[in-house]
Amino acid sequence: MKVKFKLLAALSSFIDQATGPRDMAGDRSVLAEIDAAVSRCIDGSKHGAGEERVHEILFLVSNAPGSITFLSRRLSARLLAAAGLDDDAAAVKTLLLLHRLLRGGDRYFEQDLRGMWACGELKVDLAATRCAAERNGFLLGYAAFLEERLGWAINPAGGLRPTKLPASRPPQKAAAAAEWVLYSLRKSQTFLDRAMDCLPENTSAASRAMQSAFNIVVRESIRVYESFSEEVEAVIAAYPELDERSKSSAAEILRRACAQTPSLYDFYESCKRSTADVIGKSNLDYPYVRIITAAEVASIEHRSRGPTSSSGGCNRGSSGSGKESSALFWKKLETTISTVWVVFEEEGGGGGGSQTCRSDVLDRNR
Repeated sequence: MKVKFKLLAALSSFIDQATGPRDMAGDRSVLAEIDAAVSRCIDGSKHGAGEERVHEILFLVSNAPGSITFLSRRLSARLLAAAGLDDDAAAVKTLLLLHRLLRGGDRYFEQDLRGMWACGELKVDLAATRCAAERNGFLLGYAAFLEERLGWAINPAGGLRPTKLPASRPPQKAAAAAEWVLYSLRKSQTFLDRAMDCLPENTSAASRAMQSAFNIVVRESIRVYESFSEEVEAVIAAYPELDERSKSSAAEILRRACAQTPSLYDFYESCKRSTADVIGKSNLDYPYVRIITAAEVASIEHRSRGPTSSSGGCNRGSSGSGKESSALFWKKLETTISTVWVVFEEEGGGGGGSQTCRSDVLDRNR
């Protein structure tokens, strides 16, 4: 079986270089450089991809149009080979490289990489190699986390937001705003579940690459929880003014939060207690997790069914309160598209310092 995976990996590498992007047919050396850089990140360091190596790959790809396809295929092949050979260390470092590329590239690279995943060129799912992943719960959890993470984008403020809009958006302004916030909350809950699944069972056996990977997972989960917490408060404040469909969706989210928020509290407490083992030397600013209870959700639903006035008057939401609740939702929709590079704080365990994406080196030819 191991020989089979080795042969598949070698054949995949040969096919990728032979069938590379047509516009690069005359410059196969660029593909070879990308392949070599990927190998150095995965095979050449116990810590996984460092900042310098990640920037090297981003630079090569940004100056070779179409090479993102080759990069995606190489990452997929290396992950499949590592999982098939029970090489958990190489599999974790491959996923870590993908995660750092996703964080370090500009928004055009990020969009292209997400497109490769959507069309199947970039494969992250390890369900087909569960026999290997079961030996390392973190590996399976991290792969599932990255599957979800590929559906999120870094905004100019350094936060994470879902990339896809809801499937159907009503024409009314307030309804569309409410739908977007509720969609964002559902995505946030899934993101946080995936992050919690990454907590290593045996923290004392965490490798340096695993520490680096988990550090990024925790940092990103904190950013997502901060946005989630703000949006939950907005939903609770505006709940009486929502239409019936939105109320039903909001109630479902709040009931799910009843089970999730205590687990999230325990997750961050576990991270605090075992920081040196699972995150490395790092000083994370953990959030205060507000526990949402079933009694609170029942009270919110009960208040929304309060009495309305007679036919000659108006209901509670027909005055300024409705406009205020709409404003709460539209505040969440405010965003800007920017090509300005963002400085991301890097984890402390993998070398310290901050990770800065240099626009003069990595910016695309536009």
